[in-house]
Formats: sequence, structure tokens, C-alpha cells
Amino acid sequence: MKAAVIREPGSIHLEEIGLPAVGEGEALIKVRYCGICGSDLHVLHGQHPTATFPVVPGHEFVGELVEAKGVGADAFAPGDLVVAQPFFSCGNCEPCAQGHDNVCQHLCFMGAHCNGAFAEYVKVLTRKMYKIPKDMDLRLAALTEPVAVAVHDVRRSGLQVGETALVIGGGPIGMLIAMVARHTGARKVVISEINPFRREFAEKLGFETVNPLDADFDRQMMGLTDGKGFHVSYEVSGSKPGITAAVQYTAIGGMVMVVGMTREPYPVDLSTMFSRELRMQGVRIHSQYSFIGAVELLKSGALNEEFLSLVSKVYPLDEVEQAFAFSEIPGDYFKVLVEM
Repeated sequence: MKAAVIREPGSIHLEEIGLPAVGEGEALIKVRYCGICGSDLHVLHGQHPTATFPVVPGHEFVGELVEAKGVGADAFAPGDLVVAQPFFSCGNCEPCAQGHDNVCQHLCFMGAHCNGAFAEYVKVLTRKMYKIPKDMDLRLAALTEPVAVAVHDVRRSGLQVGETALVIGGGPIGMLIAMVARHTGARKVVISEINPFRREFAEKLGFETVNPLDADFDRQMMGLTDGKGFHVSYEVSGSKPGITAAVQYTAIGGMVMVVGMTREPYPVDLSTMFSRELRMQGVRIHSQYSFIGAVELLKSGALNEEFLSLVSKVYPLDEVEQAFAFSEIPGDYFKVLVEM
């Protein structure tokens, strides 16, 4: 089969490799679309802390079921359109037993630790696979995994109906978190973003935005909540100014969600954490329960028009190298998909 392979950091090429071997409890999917994520770029450039090479990247995918084996396989039939949570977890360690399969002690994440979905076929766990409606736009279905990230982050934050939320970083994940937070019942969702294209995009969707580079940024932030701060702040930028702002503008007793991946440790103002009794929560990928939530949210159609608006460009598999090159250049776009 054709697959995009990273054999060493900085190099990705389309190659012919063997089909994945499917064992008990596993399924083979013929990939239809796969999205490029920031973590795929981290893997490409050797910036992912645990990635191994060679590897086929890709974990945001939708496809057509070819075969499934083991428990749960009888719920599916060849030709079903499916999505799957993109990692292998053992199901036996203490985190898995607690329902935290996303931090399994033996986690194998597709596209980093084992082959992913920038290929004609990909292997998944049958117990992590879900059917989607035959009439669903497959570009939309390819967003299931990043939507699951947003669902997981909002759930873990404990955001309540009528509360306020600050999203720092208006990239694809930040936008999805804002959409899900508003859908959950937040009365105000503000997106802090430097890029004017992203701010304009967010405003067209009805979100308030701020530019952290503005001279009166602090005054704007205080005015948005009458000086109280936000009940929940989602730090999605992975930057030092981002985590500083998240702590600074979270209300007394509020929650700071650490979503963005950082390449180095950043200092946190513990004095503010202490004096305001703030809580801080890290999040990694998403639980299987949150992935189910994303599938059901997409099936409901409640936010599908907003979700689909994030798809900016689609490349064929034969141009996957160009797709990655395009995704590395900052520009006026959000999600880039590769069609198989």
C-alpha cells in the first residue's frame, strides 16, 4: 500500500509498504481522509518526546471497514464507514482501570509510536471503533478526533452552564474548544489570538476576541468580566505568555486548563494560584468516553456547520509531502486534510 513514511526527523516521503497485519481484537480500515495535526509536525521534526522512527504519521481519520476480528466485531460489517480512537491502550493498568485510557502506562499512539493513517490502510482496536452515518460528510467525520480533544478538555474543566470561558490560542483545537464550551452552556467565550485571520474567523462565528499584543490588553480583559476574571481558562497556545495570562485572568476559585504542548518548562505564578485558590488541570489526548461524546455530537449535527468551516484545504495522498510543507507555513487556514 502507499503510505507517507518518516524515516528520520525532517523527512517525509510517499512509499510502498506492507499492509498492517490484523490480529484478534483488531480491525483494518481503508482510509478515506486524514487530517494534519500539530503533533504530526512535531513528530516530523523530531520534537515529539517519545516518537519512534520509521513511522507513518496521522491520527485524525475516517475510513471504510475492511475486516474486524474478536470481541465486538459482529457489530460491524465490511463497508461500514468508521472512525476510531487513535491509540492502543492495554486496558489492564491502573489508569485504564480508572477510565483514563488516554494516560495508559503502555500507551501506543498512532502516528508516533506505531503507524498511523497517512496511508491507504490503517489498523485500529475493534473496541475503539465506531460507525458513522453513511450520509455524513467524510471531511467532517475526519474531525472526530480533534473534536474529541475539545469534548475531553471541556468535560475535564468542569465548565458549568452560565459560566465564562477564556480560550488562549485560536488555532483548530482552540476554536473547537470554544465551540464546544459555548454549546455546553457558557454564557461568554472569549478567544485570545494574535493572528488577525483567526480573530476575524472567530468573530464571524459569534465569539468575542482580544489581541494579547494590544497596549490596552489588560484593560480589555478586565472589562470583559467586570474585573472578576473567567471561570475557566483554556491555555492552548503552549507559550509562556499564554500560561501567564491564563493564571492572571482566571477568577477566584476558577480552573486553568493546560492544553497546549510546551517544549520547555514554563514558570507559573504560584502566589496568584494560592491567593485565588485556583485549580490547574493538565489534559492529554482524550478518554474513550470523550471520543464517544464526539461521535455522538457529530451525529447530532448540532455544530457540524461550524466544525466543517475549519476544513481549509484538501490534498490527494500523492501530494502528501506538499500538504505537510503547506501546513508548516503560518497562513490563513485551519485544518488541512489528505484524501486517499
